[in-house]
Amino acid sequence: MNLQRLQANLRKIFDPDRLLQNEPLAKHCNWRVGGPADLFITVRTADELTQAVRAAQAQNHKPTILGFGANVLVSDKGIRGLVILNRAHRISFQQNHVVEADSGTNLAVLAKEAAKQGVGGLEFLIGIPGTVGAAVAVNAGTRQQWISILVEKALVLTNNGQETWLMGDELDFSYRNSKLKQSGETVITARLQGKPDDPLNIERKLKEELKVRKTQPTGPSAGSVFTNPPGDFAGRLIEACELKGLQIGGAQISEMHANFILNLGDAKAGDMKEVIEKVKSEVAKKFNIQLEEEIRYLGEW
Repeated sequence: MNLQRLQANLRKIFDPDRLLQNEPLAKHCNWRVGGPADLFITVRTADELTQAVRAAQAQNHKPTILGFGANVLVSDKGIRGLVILNRAHRISFQQNHVVEADSGTNLAVLAKEAAKQGVGGLEFLIGIPGTVGAAVAVNAGTRQQWISILVEKALVLTNNGQETWLMGDELDFSYRNSKLKQSGETVITARLQGKPDDPLNIERKLKEELKVRKTQPTGPSAGSVFTNPPGDFAGRLIEACELKGLQIGGAQISEMHANFILNLGDAKAGDMKEVIEKVKSEVAKKFNIQLEEEIRYLGEW
């Protein structure tokens, strides 16, 4: 990758003032940790997202795309190359309760807008911190529901710069996983199939989802750190190892929910990583179970 050439090409496409250098990523991630990005740009439309990714691909570079900044741990060393903050947020309501949403759309906003239109089935999204694109890529959800049940199809930018619509069954969804998570291809837009419902009834369901959300820890966190192993819960295993409250540097396992790690205010990404490794080691020792991270590691480790 030629960073200077990429920078020059991006400045031809976007207002040069929008392209930042050495942007601290801590302020763009829920955990509030992480070093700088060499180059950083915020895109506001699906077309801008496509242009930015293709500009990077032309320099044989795979950019890092951030949405809500949840479920990621950015290295203290930062991320080399281009980081794209995805704020493409168009929402379009179509016939038969189909909703088309750009990949940078906030899930909570999408759920609320759907409620206004009498489109049900999306209520569980209100409690998931994240954006449509990331949610589709990792099949985000709750214990009972996953976004894969809604996805009719997704517009994807392939790693060679081609746009293609993939049907839901072509995305190979599984628990917290999809074909896109494995390939690293970029979700541009997703088309979701809702169902008819009374707006007042949807509002009631949204309030119920938010009540559940309030039982989770507050403060800077990435959400659930580990996926649940088959037939069990990561939080239960961590609590059984008496690790609630464990603190390393500024990172602490939540006293409220053991699958959450909090930034007490001065944590480094390295602190988070140490806590994660400690948890994996203790759970493996006690239960002979290898916990797997739900979060993604970004940058130089």
